[in-house]
Amino acid sequence: MQTARRLAQLPQPARLTVLSDGSGPAAAYAQRITGAGDRLGIAVTLLGYSDRTLVDLAQGDEPVLALLPLPDGLTRAMLSEAIGADRDVEGLHPAHLGQLVLASPTLVPPTAQAALYLAEALAGTLKGKTVTVVGASAVVGCPLTLLLLAAEATVSVAHAATGDLIALTHAADIVISAAGVPGLITAAHIRPGAIIVDVGLTRTDAGLCGDVDITSVMGKAAARTHVPDGVGPVTTACLMRNVVDLAARKQDPTNRA
Repeated sequence: MQTARRLAQLPQPARLTVLSDGSGPAAAYAQRITGAGDRLGIAVTLLGYSDRTLVDLAQGDEPVLALLPLPDGLTRAMLSEAIGADRDVEGLHPAHLGQLVLASPTLVPPTAQAALYLAEALAGTLKGKTVTVVGASAVVGCPLTLLLLAAEATVSVAHAATGDLIALTHAADIVISAAGVPGLITAAHIRPGAIIVDVGLTRTDAGLCGDVDITSVMGKAAARTHVPDGVGPVTTACLMRNVVDLAARKQDPTNRA
């Protein structure tokens, strides 16, 4: 595994601080991250949002991951300003997103990267394919759209104000849903043989659910990812790679930023 090999070559251990309110999917993701860190030898510290102020975060030197939902009064912009681009493991700092717009990314948001990898694994080359992304968040939808454009896909983006969702999704070779609405995507939303990447993750009375109504699309979709254990494990792997990337840059003696 390339990440493990690169980690072993670092002069100092890599570390990661994870902020979470401890509820819902955030708790499940935090557990997955901790497990991955243990296996790789990355020291992961789990903290609640009440355990650290922005001043505390600004004075640290380890990468920081802030899991949704954020507490009232805290925004992504405030977090980015506090930790800076060199500790932003999510790739959401304006410096990283700006490079993504220029198609020369320095650090890619892990969930968006994972969704791209899975789309390519299921569909092959994305060049010339039509893709509909459902959800336009800064964490997934927006960076994923930029990655898909760089892969020369033809991309449509749906969001909360989209009037005719079915028209957009039914026209697509690939549907990637990151809306966080359980059962949103049904057989009516896809063409026969379409590929579905389900990024949604919501805790319901039945457990963790994705955006796709699995029973409905079975037999119509050519391939689909599972929830859980579909995009999630790939996202974690991408996150760990980002941790190692940031650690390597920080520990590089030629880096005098």
